[in-house]
Amino acid sequence: MSKKRVSLTLEEDLVERIDSESDLQEVNRSRMVEGIVKDYFRNRSLKTAAVFCGDGELKSMETWDGKPVLAHVIDRLQGSGIQRVILLTGNNREDIKRHFGLEYNGLSIEYVSEERPEGTASALEKIENMVSSTFLVLNGHVLSDVDLEDMLEVHRDESSVATMALTTVNDPSSYGVAKLKGRTILGFEEKPSSGEEPSRLINAGTYILGA
Repeated sequence: MSKKRVSLTLEEDLVERIDSESDLQEVNRSRMVEGIVKDYFRNRSLKTAAVFCGDGELKSMETWDGKPVLAHVIDRLQGSGIQRVILLTGNNREDIKRHFGLEYNGLSIEYVSEERPEGTASALEKIENMVSSTFLVLNGHVLSDVDLEDMLEVHRDESSVATMALTTVNDPSSYGVAKLKGRTILGFEEKPSSGEEPSRLINAGTYILGA
């Protein structure tokens, strides 16, 4: 990867601390600063994704283009910085575990199951103690091409606790349609009649949660 020379102005005592640490690690000042910057961005990236895949209709394990939809969902996390995937399963836990195991394409896989799924909030409560930072949530039966880096930037810039990606459809009458005030989602209207839709925006099945 090519490099570019830049000039930085830092407080003198900060430079002394950087130089002291550089001596300890036996690297030059530039390498030390580069490492600090890389660690900063690495720590701000999303590392954990929770995926809802315990739907009663088992849509997440339906085959599409030669493999389960859930496999495509997880595949799209490659290169995003995600290292750990928590699969929120139902009665399909064993089928899913046989397919994905405890590691899939370099990602660590964990399982949390509900025999009787009680909705999104209930499922997220089960992983409350498993996540300690901002994390990604996906629907395991929905394929999307959301720019996660851009979405995370918006989430942080607006100091949001929850950010949901929306997508536009031509005919929203078969979906829950978002009601908006500016960029804030006020709620959803389920399957509105044609011509009475509050918008043409629906849930894209991608969320970022946590401060």
